[in-house]
Amino acid sequence: MLLALDARNGSVSVGFRADGRWLTIKKLGAHAGRSPDEYAILLKAIAGEARPGGNEGRPVARAWMSSVVPSLAPVLREAVSTAFGLECSVVGPGARTGVRIRTDNPSEVGSDLVCSAAAAHEAIGKACVVAYYGVALAFSAIGRSGDFLGCAIAPGVSTAAESLRAVAAQIPDVRIESGAPALGRNTSQSVRAGIFEGYRGLTERIIRRQREEMAAMGEAEDPSAVEVIGSGEEIGREILKSLGFEVFVPELAMEGIAIIADRAAKS
Repeated sequence: MLLALDARNGSVSVGFRADGRWLTIKKLGAHAGRSPDEYAILLKAIAGEARPGGNEGRPVARAWMSSVVPSLAPVLREAVSTAFGLECSVVGPGARTGVRIRTDNPSEVGSDLVCSAAAAHEAIGKACVVAYYGVALAFSAIGRSGDFLGCAIAPGVSTAAESLRAVAAQIPDVRIESGAPALGRNTSQSVRAGIFEGYRGLTERIIRRQREEMAAMGEAEDPSAVEVIGSGEEIGREILKSLGFEVFVPELAMEGIAIIADRAAKS
């Protein structure tokens, strides 16, 4: 059984996989000060859910992690060692990801983006744009051969909403969703309209520009041939669907971790 960990700002996705499918995927809060022992207890509890009836006949044999939070990675590695007696491999320099990074400074590219690129190319097999909606909003351009070509990064939808509430005293806590009129008639409608329609416009423009630039690079016959795949928060699914893009895999990076782990095992 494979243990996959995707550590990001504020959360850790934990998945157990065997026989080519996920047995369970859970999302934990990444709280400052949480000890390796606490994470170990949680990991063992989730592993128990992955074994129907508490069956111990499916041991955790491998562990792989992607982390964009430097302070969290050693804590999780120690937790994996405590819980399962395993050394946790990390997606990073030296790991055979199968993704060639064609940027000015490849070491700057987050492992989450690399994992998502690996999964997107495995699923689509052609040039594509990966739109990830989380604390940050990232649009990654993946070439026809699976190369990571570049990225555009903006504050995430929830990050923007929280920042607005933090600096504007009379802005309420509003659930951001589609369906609000662009001409808001009250504060809640106005916030929904501004953020949803604003991020819809941001998404449309960046995807269009990236598709055009990728076609100009020879990565696709024309801009429309570049596929789009979404990931992350459900608000991203709503935004992309409103633009006509239906493919959405919430835990795309986890799929990439599994692919990279399998490649490492074969090599």
